[in-house]
Amino acid sequence: MKLNWNKPKVKQFKKCPRCGNKCLASQHECEECGLLFSRLELATNKEAKKKILHFDTDFVVYTKDLPKDVSYIKLLLLTIFLGITGAHYYYVGKFIKGILMSLCFVYLIFCTIFNAQMVEYLETYYLYLPIGIAAFAWMVSIVYVAFKKFKVPVAIETEDGEKK
Repeated sequence: MKLNWNKPKVKQFKKCPRCGNKCLASQHECEECGLLFSRLELATNKEAKKKILHFDTDFVVYTKDLPKDVSYIKLLLLTIFLGITGAHYYYVGKFIKGILMSLCFVYLIFCTIFNAQMVEYLETYYLYLPIGIAAFAWMVSIVYVAFKKFKVPVAIETEDGEKK
C-alpha cells in the first residue's frame, strides 16, 4: 500500500462558532442553531464590544476568523509588546481578561519595587504565582495569535438590520 504524502487534506467538517456543532464543510447553515455561515463575513467586532459592555452577550459569537475591523498585524504587535498588560484583550473586547492581566501587571510592578521587604518578612514564594500565571497566559496568547487560533468576539447582523 502506497501513501501519497503530497496530496493536501480536504477539510470535510467545520465547527459552528455559536453552538459548537460539527457541520459538513459544504453546509451553509448550522442544523443545530440555525446560524448562516455566510453572515460571519458581515460580522463586526465593534458591535460585539458594545454588546459586551452592556452585558448583552446573547448574540455575540467567538470566532477564529478575524472580522474586517480587527487588524491581524495590530493584534500580533499588541500581543507581543503589550500583552503582559492585557492590551490585546482590550483591543478585541475581552475586557474581563484584560482587567485580570492588567491587575497581574500592577502586582508584578509592586513585587519588583518591594521585593526585598516581601522576601524578608514573608519568606514565602507562592505570592509570585499570579505573575507566573500572567506570564504563561501572555506566552499562550502570543502562540494563539501567531497561528491564528485566537478567538475574537463578533456580532452578526440579521436580515432586519439588528445585530445578531
